[in-house]
Amino acid sequence: MQCPSCGQYSEEGKFCTNCGAQLVSEQEDTEETIPHQEDSNVIVNNDSEQDSETSDSSNEFTEKLKSDAINFGHFFITLMKNPSEAKKANHSDTISGIITILIFSLLLSVSYHFVLTAIPAGFFSNVSLFDSFVLPLITFILLQILIAGLTFAGAKLAVQAVTFRGIIAKYGAYLIPFLLLYAAGLIFSFIGLSALAGILIPVSILGLLLLAPTFILLEQPSEGFDRVYVLLGLYIIVIMAFAFFSQAFLSSILGSMMDTMFGGY
Repeated sequence: MQCPSCGQYSEEGKFCTNCGAQLVSEQEDTEETIPHQEDSNVIVNNDSEQDSETSDSSNEFTEKLKSDAINFGHFFITLMKNPSEAKKANHSDTISGIITILIFSLLLSVSYHFVLTAIPAGFFSNVSLFDSFVLPLITFILLQILIAGLTFAGAKLAVQAVTFRGIIAKYGAYLIPFLLLYAAGLIFSFIGLSALAGILIPVSILGLLLLAPTFILLEQPSEGFDRVYVLLGLYIIVIMAFAFFSQAFLSSILGSMMDTMFGGY
């Protein structure tokens, strides 16, 4: 056994016969180093497993987004060609229905923003982007979710076999033709055909508020409350909600105008 201190070979024992240093056998040294190697291997394996899990979750999220985009594309094209196919929408189309609601809300809020910025005399020069775009976007999304919720409540009063996810999907499906009408109305407005825009835009808003819920509630027979009364109640509540949001927007506009006109006083 070689002494690690002086290099002198000695017989087996705990101490060197030449310098008295403590001796360590090769077997003990190997046993002491093996656990450290195993620990380092465990750390490397854990890191690679974490990286693999992160990569897998990222790939799953990407694939989910790609799948939702493909489904919405098929959903949109099918309903653009045959709007009556909206009655076949079900809970598996919920994401596509939500995307339609978001797109419609985005168009409405963009229109609201451009209307404010197009008004002359600088009445709304101090209106922030949040007040002219972000807040209307949130409001329009909430309004459409409220209409879908009221439609679901009406379907339950009529004792129809529906789910809330299914109602969201159907509502978004029935919105497709009205979304196209609204987009066409905006285009006609930009190119100066205000008469056509004045027809298409109100019809599209009417579809969003009343016609889409009506189509949903007329799909199934009523075994509870008569659908006529359910629809009348739905119309009243939806119109009141729309009037409330409109009044809030009008108050915001008038408030901004007054702040601009009398801000210096």
